[in-house]
Parts: sequence; C-alpha cells; structure tokens
Amino acid sequence: MRKESIFISHATPQDNDFVRWLAAKLELAGYTVWHDLARLKGGDYFWDKIEKAIREETFRMLAVVSHNSVEKSGVKDEWALGLTMEKTTPGFVIPLRIDDYDFSLLPIGIHRKNVVDFSAGGWHKGLTDLLDTLSEAQTPRTTSDPRSAMHWLPELRDGAIVKGSLGEKLDSTWLRVLSMPPALETARFLGKERRISVTKENRHIPWFEHEDRIVGFAKSGDLVSLMSKSAMLDKSNSIDLETFINRDGKFGDKFVWQSDARKRVVNLMRQAWELAMEAKGLALVESGGRRVYYVPPKLTGGRGAFVPFVDVDGRTRKKALNGRSDKRKANWNYGVGLVPSLDEPWHMELRPTIIFTDDNDQPFEIARAQRLRLSFCRNWWNDRWRTFLRAFLALIAGGQTSIQLAVGSGRFLVVEASPMIFTSPAGLTDGPPTVDADVADEDDSDAVWDTDADGEIDDQGDVA
Repeated sequence: MRKESIFISHATPQDNDFVRWLAAKLELAGYTVWHDLARLKGGDYFWDKIEKAIREETFRMLAVVSHNSVEKSGVKDEWALGLTMEKTTPGFVIPLRIDDYDFSLLPIGIHRKNVVDFSAGGWHKGLTDLLDTLSEAQTPRTTSDPRSAMHWLPELRDGAIVKGSLGEKLDSTWLRVLSMPPALETARFLGKERRISVTKENRHIPWFEHEDRIVGFAKSGDLVSLMSKSAMLDKSNSIDLETFINRDGKFGDKFVWQSDARKRVVNLMRQAWELAMEAKGLALVESGGRRVYYVPPKLTGGRGAFVPFVDVDGRTRKKALNGRSDKRKANWNYGVGLVPSLDEPWHMELRPTIIFTDDNDQPFEIARAQRLRLSFCRNWWNDRWRTFLRAFLALIAGGQTSIQLAVGSGRFLVVEASPMIFTSPAGLTDGPPTVDADVADEDDSDAVWDTDADGEIDDQGDVA
C-alpha cells in the first residue's frame, strides 16, 4: 500500500480547533489527512485503527505539542510508534508547537528534532513553514478540491447559530457628524507669549496653539477676548475646514501638513464633546489612558432610576444607567470614552465602559475596577450594551434627534443622537437574547431590567 497520508497526533478534544483548521488547510493544499475527529468518539481509543493508519498509510506524522497533549497517554503512544517508524523513515515525525510548552521537556526523540512553531508568529506563519517542510520531504499530493476540506468543519448541533439568507441591521457605537463650522479661525500673538495655560476663563470652548497663533472654531475676535488675560492677540486669518483637512494648508505663513491638520481638528472635536459632557453634569475619570464621562445618580434623579429611550426596533423602553451592588459593596455607573474620526463618514466613536465608585461616589483604583468589570459584567452581551448606549444618548440629547456641541460664537458641532446602523447582506439565525438564570443574584440589587414605557418588563430584559 502506498503511504500518502498525513497523520495528526493531538490531544482530543482540547486541541481539536487547531487540528480542524490545520487539516482543512492541508487538504486545500492537496494533501491527504488521516481523519480521526469523527471516527474516535465517546472516549474510546481505537488503537488498532490508529496503529494501522500510522504503520500502513502515513507518510508523515505531525505531533502537536501542547500542555494538553503531553499529558495524554494515547498521544504518548502515538509518538512512540512514530519514533519507531523514524528508524526506517527518517523525518517521519514533524513536531508542531501550538503553545508555550517547554520543548526541552519532551522525550529526547522529539525535542532534538526541528520544531515547526505555531505559537510564535501565529498559525499562518507556522502553516507556511510546515508546507515548506512537507514539500521538501516530497509528501504525496493530489489536485486541490475545496470540497475535500468540508468534513473537517464541526458538526452542527440542534439550535446552532448559522449564517442565514436574510440581511441584518447592525447597531454601531458611531455617531454621525451632521455639521461642523465651515472654517477654522485664528488669533495671532502680538507679544512673546507662547504656551498659554488652560484657565477658568479660556476653557469654555475648544482651541489649540499652533506656532504663533491660537486656533479654534470661534470667531477670531472672540478668541482674542477669551485669551485677553493670558496673552495679547490680534485677529488673523481663517481657513476653510474642508481644505484644511483634505490638503496641506497654512495659518498665515505657517505650513501645516495634512496628517497634522486632521489630528488638530480631531482634538477640537474631542474638546467640544468633553466640554458638553461636563456642562451636562457627567462625572469624569481617567480610565485606560482615556477620559471617560459617566452618569452619576444626580443626573438621573437617583441611583437606579430609569431613563426612557427609543430602541432600535422603534419601541420606547427604560434603562438604568447606574446602580448598586450590595454583594460587591460597589456602585456602578455607565460611561463612555470618545474617539473622533475624520474617515468617511465623519463620526464620533463612543467607547462604553462601567465605572465603579465607593460609598462616597469616588471611583475605585484601576486594578479593583478591572476585577469588578470582569466579574460584574461577565454575562453582559451586545443587546445590553446597545440599550445602555441608546439610553445614554437619549439622556444627553434631552429628547432631541441631535446633540449640539458648542464651539464658541454661537456655533456648534452637531452629531446624531442615535448610533449609525449598518446593513449586512447576510445574518445569523440566532433569536432574541434570553436571560441566563446564573446571571442574577436574587438577593442582590444588581438587577438592571429593561422595561417598556408602560413599566412592563420587556421580554429582552437584562439582569446584571
């Protein structure tokens, strides 16, 4: 019998995902892979079948080395047989490492061989090295047929989520920019002052320094007045915003590269958002290197009070944006960071998070807050984060369809008060989210139900 198969020795079921991926790739490349994932089930170890496959059908054995496989007695038996085959077929065993297991701890017959490392540069890099090794060994190949790899796909169970034929609407965390002031205006320094500090008087609108001038969206005369206690300024030129963003521009005779120009405008957008959040009464905390504004109880009429909002399906619901966990002795508050973008379409991306505070409403230190997020939010899925975001936007928009961010001189940066929705040409067959019984602690006040406007608990209600 001609030996033309590649036998993959691995830990079942722990390393099955890797083996399914690798086997499919190898068969797409034209190799024949010995298929044991479907034949060996229920914990039975069909050694006779395996020994026959290794001795009579296998051209090369791939020994998948991992923390899981080195503990399996069956895998050790396969490796031992493979090393026996090495005596008559040099290079018969090809070790593949898929995690950080110390290769030197393996039996000498394995660890002295050159290993193909899938753990260092990713699976695709390991695959490239393995294909080179198989090619050098002149491993038998057939014509590649995509259908040959289908049997490596996992079997679908009843109720499994699969790709459907209907399209799907996808809620995002992006707020579309509806309008911005048409130009940037500048005020030029008359004296030698530079690096103006942010003060109580000049922090009410967004601005930045560039070379010999102050730049913002406000009228240049208002910039002069705003900075009058910090520096002597005079009105100077303005520049069209679109021109400034899309082409290298100038402030007077001072050149600005396009990449720097975009960063400058994004900075103004961020300032406008943060000033608006502060003015609306949101609290601020630094989290993960980003400024996060979160919803304190005074803004919602008390901790755990519901905020009405319109969900993606058009129904009016209510959501709590803060609450208390007596079990964890912590208050929780929904908050967002912001990443503005001038990529099309111009938008502001919100980065949701949960801020935990003590009995005095002071934020916890970072390490404790992170531990709380991992436990408290562990069962929060997309539907809950979606409704949090929509309730948050309804709160800060005050029932309006847009959010106006003041930038000075009666001018505004305006964004939509609803997240952008994208349409996918295909969808998944999963149904509406359900409540897991182990999510809630019945004696804990973590409960954060979604309700319809009439106060009835919604069938997509949340429990934290």
